[in-house]
Amino acid sequence: MSPSAPLGAAAQIMCDWHVGTVIVTEALLDKPVVVGVLTDRDIVRAQLQHAADLSRLRAGDVMTRDPLVLNEQESIAGAIDRLRARGVRRAPVISATGMLVGVLSVDDLLVQVAAELRNLALLVSNQPGWESR
Repeated sequence: MSPSAPLGAAAQIMCDWHVGTVIVTEALLDKPVVVGVLTDRDIVRAQLQHAADLSRLRAGDVMTRDPLVLNEQESIAGAIDRLRARGVRRAPVISATGMLVGVLSVDDLLVQVAAELRNLALLVSNQPGWESR
């Protein structure tokens, strides 16, 4: 989404895709670069603060600038540490070449960590069976 996009368009995208965040990008040298993050909360707060129609406000007016951006090679522990340090629940993820490849959320991390804990618990619970062989 462009910084010049109306907030109404951002809200429609969030509704259509059932997400609470859109990544705001600008094309520099024909390559989109992350310049901000816009959340559903940002939209609500902007409308309340400005008492303006969403079509009159732009994504660039209310987005979070200089967002936390994770590299796709980031470890789970590293991503958790960086999200916690910035106090955010979602972050855009870029490739080694700087291309936007996705968004990582705390929900995604919870699923992954829960799966790892389950595997660890299975190891512990299966240990007595392995020892008796």
